[in-house]
Amino acid sequence: MGWSNPSLTLPSELRAVARAFVLLQEARQRADYDNASEWTPSEARDTVAEVGKAFSNWAKIRTHPAANEYLLSLLIGNKRD
Repeated sequence: MGWSNPSLTLPSELRAVARAFVLLQEARQRADYDNASEWTPSEARDTVAEVGKAFSNWAKIRTHPAANEYLLSLLIGNKRD
């Protein structure tokens, strides 16, 4: 549920940034806390490439109103009813 009324249309780039955020947060958790896990060079390159795509997508939509709502949701969670 969004903060705007009416709800904003989400650009595909914002959806990609959100997916990357989740994927990269999971990778960070794995890197920090899973001592049995080893990263292959290919996994490391793919992860770094995902970061690059996320930054590129963010640059395209950073001024979109939905981007501001996304950042707000990261800070305070879901909208309260």
